[in-house]
Parts: sequence; C-alpha cells; structure tokens
Amino acid sequence: MKILLVEDDADDAAFLNACLNRVGGTALDITRTDRIASTVDALRDGDFDVVLLDLHLPDATGGDCVERIQQIAPDLPIVVLSGRGDEDYAVEILNRGVQDYLVKWEGDGRIILRSIRYAIERKRAETRLNYLARYDSLTGIPNRQYLQDQLDRATTRARRGGKKMALLFLDLDRFKVVNDTLGHQLGDQLLKAVVQRLKDSIRAGDLLARLGGDEFAVLLEDIDGPLEVEAVANNILGAFTRPFQLDDRQLTVTASIGLTLCPNDNHDPLALLNNADIAMYQAKERGRNTFKFFTQSMHEEILRFHRLETDLKLGLAEEQFHLLYQPQIRLGDRSTHALEALLRWEHPERGSVKPDEFVSVAEETGYIVPLGRWVLERVCRQIREWEEEGLDVPRIAVNIAPIQFHQPDFVRQVRRILDDHGVDPSQIELELTETSLMKDTDEIRKCLHGLKDAGLRLAIDDFGTGYSCLNYLRRFPIDVLKIDRSFVADLDSRVDGEGICGVILSIAQRLSLESVAEGIEREEQLKSLAEYGCDFGQGYYFSPPLTCEAVRKRLARPASRRLPGLDVGRRAARG
Repeated sequence: MKILLVEDDADDAAFLNACLNRVGGTALDITRTDRIASTVDALRDGDFDVVLLDLHLPDATGGDCVERIQQIAPDLPIVVLSGRGDEDYAVEILNRGVQDYLVKWEGDGRIILRSIRYAIERKRAETRLNYLARYDSLTGIPNRQYLQDQLDRATTRARRGGKKMALLFLDLDRFKVVNDTLGHQLGDQLLKAVVQRLKDSIRAGDLLARLGGDEFAVLLEDIDGPLEVEAVANNILGAFTRPFQLDDRQLTVTASIGLTLCPNDNHDPLALLNNADIAMYQAKERGRNTFKFFTQSMHEEILRFHRLETDLKLGLAEEQFHLLYQPQIRLGDRSTHALEALLRWEHPERGSVKPDEFVSVAEETGYIVPLGRWVLERVCRQIREWEEEGLDVPRIAVNIAPIQFHQPDFVRQVRRILDDHGVDPSQIELELTETSLMKDTDEIRKCLHGLKDAGLRLAIDDFGTGYSCLNYLRRFPIDVLKIDRSFVADLDSRVDGEGICGVILSIAQRLSLESVAEGIEREEQLKSLAEYGCDFGQGYYFSPPLTCEAVRKRLARPASRRLPGLDVGRRAARG
C-alpha cells in the first residue's frame, strides 16, 4: 500500500511512521511531503493509494489543503490528521469529501491502518456510485443525468459566448422487436455495437449519451449552423446502412433522429430536450430511418395533443360522448340489415369534435380502452331498451381499436358486458382493422376464436387500405369484409376503382364472407357494386347517421326492416 503522508512536523511524522510500520511492516510504502506544493508534485509524479493529510502546513491550512489535493487527484481517498478534537471542525472537514478524520497521538498503528483501509474502500464505493450516477452501466457512455448537467453548462457557454450548439435525439426503429424475438442478451449486444458506430459517426469532442432503452443523445457545441448538424445526422444514418454482425446473426437496424438548435429554437436546457424529443417522434411518423429538425409548429401540435388528451379525460368523466347509428342496407331488397354504432363527441367549448381529431389521440394515450368499453356498454343498453319496447332490433356493428383487441382479458370483458345487459351475442358485430391482425400470433387467434365461440360476428373494417393478406382471412374466423369508402368513391371517377372493388368482392365470395361497401353516395356507385355482387352497403345515399330517437321511429314502423325515404335520398344524391 502506497501512502502519501503530508506532515510538516518531523516528530509527528516519525511517530506516524513508527506506528504504521509496526503493524504494516514491509507491506507499507510511505512517502512524506511537508508542504502542499511538494504534495502536488508528488501526486503528479507518483501513484498513491491514500493521503494522510495534516491540515496545518506552511503554505496552506484547513479546507484549502483538501481542495488542492482533490483538484489533482479527485479519486484518491484522504484521511485528515489534526491536533484538534473539535467535533464541529471534524464534521466541516468531512463535508468537504474526505473519508476520515483522526486526532494525532490518540490512535495506535492498528487504528490508523484500519482507518486507512476503510477510507480506501469508502472512496472506491463512492467512486463507483458516482460513476453509476453519471454513466450507463451497459455501454459505458454518459447517461441522462450527465447529459443534463453538461447541457446546462453548454447552454450557459453558448449564451455568454454568442455561439451556437445543437442537440440530437436518436431512437432505434423497432428495437423492441429484436428484444422480444431474439432476447435481451442479443439486444444488449446490439446496443453496444450501436454505441461504437455512433462514436465513429460524430465529431471529436461531441458528447454521446444513452438516455435509456434504445434512446441516445448527441450534444454538439461550437457549430456554424444547421448544415453542420445535418452532416452529423447523415453520418449517423449512413452508419446504420451496414448490417450488425452479432454472433452468427446479421441484423439490420435503422434510426430516427430529432434535431434542435440553440439559440434558434431555445436557450433553456429543458426546452431543448423536449424539442429534440418532439422532432424525433416526427421523424418516426414520417417513415423512420430519417431525421427532422424541430419547428415551432411541432411544438404547437404537441400542445394541441395534450390539451385534447386532457379534454378526453374530462369528457369521459362527464359523459360528453354519444352514439349515432348508420344503417347498413341489403342491396337486394333495400331492407335494413344492420346498424353501425358511430361515436360522437360534443365538447362544451369546442363544440362537435370530429372522430378524425380525437380517435388517434385516444389510441395513443390509452383512453380508447375505457372509451371502447363505454361504447359497447351503451350499445348493449340501447339494444335492451329497444327490445323491451317490442322493437325488432337489427344487428349492431361496433368498432374495436387495435389496443382494445390486444387487451389480455378482452374476451372476458365482452362476455361480461353482454351478460350484464342480457344481450344475445349474435346481435353484436365487432369491426376490426387490418392492423389489429398484423401480428399473426397464437394469442390473437385465441382471442378471435374466443369471440367467435361466444357467438359474436367479426368484420374486417376498411379492407384493402392496410396489409391485406389472404392467409389471415383463411386462418381467422372472419364473417364480413367492409370495402373502404375511398375505393367506393373511385368507382365512377377512376378505372382502377372498379378493379379494386371487384377484386375485394371476388375474395369475399370465394371465402364465403359477407361484403359491405361503405360511403355509398351516388346511384352509379350502387349499381356498380350490385353488379359485382356486393351484399350490403351504407352511406348518405341511403341514410346519414341517426340519433337513437330517429332509429326508434324507423324500427317502430310496420316495415321497419325497409329503409323509408329511399327515394328522397336518391333525389338528393342526384341533385
């Protein structure tokens, strides 16, 4: 053990040497200095395990002695030796970061040596904790806390010096798939390989940090402008064009990057972090494997998103939502075959909020789960009310968002709602999107078959707009294909419109599935669909979405299954 003894009193130094050599013997290598100046020189030239420090030296006293040593060797443990037994003074010195405090002449060699060993262990633990607090344990690069500290300093330097800086946020695209399919061990290997490529892609002196998971940040100081930042972003994206070789596997991974500039976008460190994060998500929404600079419109969009999120939460609590029902018509005899439940939101200040505005926010925030449950509850309650009035109620279609469909207890929830209201499951048709079925897993098949076994019907909504695949139509117990309104709109304006509708209807017929065309507004569209053998249709040509009371009146008429006012609808469409 190499000990640096800093003591200007020769008698004290001799006493300490004798005490330590008596118990440590040849295992101890003690070097003595008598001034801070010579101590600094010794620390620069030598490698020591601990410093025994007298606080009263000819060229420094008290805390100044500690500070000078810590400046030169911040990781070296210090044991203070003092002639004072003042407890308050000891606490003050310990608060400066020394590891122990001993009063001269009050301890024998064993006590002093034990204190030295404890001081070394405490310093090692402290150094380790400081490292873990500032660096990522997996990759060894700085972590989020270290980045925030450096960002605070960098923005201050930029503001004082009138210089520019930039912050990049990077997120690996679909990294979760790697972890879920190949395991966390391989995922960790990939993260280490990514860090090495990032180091090779950025400039010397740029700060690379891991924020957590598969998110990274790069801090660029003293930049000329956006072009320099863009060059760094392109270097990073270029580094991901080559596959990663991990053991016997080759993996191709891309990244999405968000960029923000200081002072162009903001001087505040927290605002810059938020800006880069927002821009990164914009890059993901634009198709991934690209970068986006932050703009003020992005910030405004995020603010609108959060305001709408808050309003959604309040709207659920205050039941600001209601349902309309649009008839589905049998094209053969023009009778009402079914109703589709359509969710509407009447905000007390915003007024009527379009589904296109709030449904995507509800899905992102998770509010679509309680909202979807509310819709199914309300539909079942309405069916029960109409049946108790003696009305002949047609089947009602209810839209199910992907996140609802993937709830682990979704089948049980649906069964409970039906049982609570005494509704025959055959009265309900659940409309699923193609994206709900993209992952053909045992869990999804089990859920679909569970719903089917419960007696519900299943429909694919907006068929043809997503990842249409005949395989899942064979494997899953689907009853209905719904043709998206965009294809119906193209029927009398584009040549390929008829071709697409014809193909979809041919698929439905070959697989013995019912077909429903959405968005029918003109008689010409209706004729084309009928010629191709479409079973059912819905749209303003037949009827707009109806209130509960309007549906009640229609169902109460003698020929309730026949849609009244059809000729009026035709004349309106023609006009």
